[in-house]
Formats: sequence, structure tokens, C-alpha cells
Amino acid sequence: MPLRIPRPADLATLVGTELSPSDEFALNQADVDRFVEISGDRQWIHSDTERARAELPEGRTIVPGNLLLAQIPRLLQQVYVVERFAKCLVAGYSQVRFRQIVGTGTPLALRVKLVSVTPTRSFVRVETECTIMIADDRKPALTVQVTDLYYE
Repeated sequence: MPLRIPRPADLATLVGTELSPSDEFALNQADVDRFVEISGDRQWIHSDTERARAELPEGRTIVPGNLLLAQIPRLLQQVYVVERFAKCLVAGYSQVRFRQIVGTGTPLALRVKLVSVTPTRSFVRVETECTIMIADDRKPALTVQVTDLYYE
């Protein structure tokens, strides 16, 4: 159950805090195949299950890094929800690092730490450190700093 926050500025009380993680999830071959179709990233390591079974260390295809990155908005909503705002825009992703190879079916979860909350006249700027963790061994698969702008 996500943490519910009345207004974006109320997140300021949580700066420096690591929030409860998202639910565990895994990306399966169907997820990868849909992403490959849209992105055009047709490397065999993502889509050729038979070759992966024979040639890759875990015997399964590898989730594209950008598919992991695309999970961030959905997962952030599992961690916290701001209840009252007019719109929210992603202002940027910075310091994106793909830390581990993720095979299809690997259990993952998002961990979030609030870095800063900065109110301005027009919006509230919220910066979070996001880490998609491999649930089994608690190693980071992806780290990224996300900047959201909440308009009230």
C-alpha cells in the first residue's frame, strides 16, 4: 500500500528518508517482446529464447535496460501517492546506471529515497533516488535520480 501524501510540499518532511519498497515484480518474455517491438532493440539477447538457453549464463533472455527504466513511473506510484495536484511532469532522469544484468522472470522491487523537495511559485520540484533491486540477492539492477514537477 503506497504512502499517501496530501500535497506535494508535504513530502518535504520525508527528505532523507527511504520509503517502503514497491511490490515485487518480474518482467517476463511477453513484456520484453512488446518492448522490443516498440523500441526496435532487436538484439538476440532480448528475444531469442532458444539461443539464450544455450549461450547465456542463466539460460534466459535479458531484460532491456530501457524497459527497466520505463517501470519507474508505475513503481513510484506503488511507493507514494500525492493526492492533490493539478499535474505532474517528469523533468528528468539523471545519473542513470545499469548495475546488473536482469534475466526475464527475475524478482525485482523499487526502493526510493527522497532527496529534495523544493517549492517554487509555479510547482514543487521533487527529487528521488530510485533503485530497482534484484529481490533475491538485494543487489541494485538500476539506479536513477528522478526529478518530478508537481503543479498545484
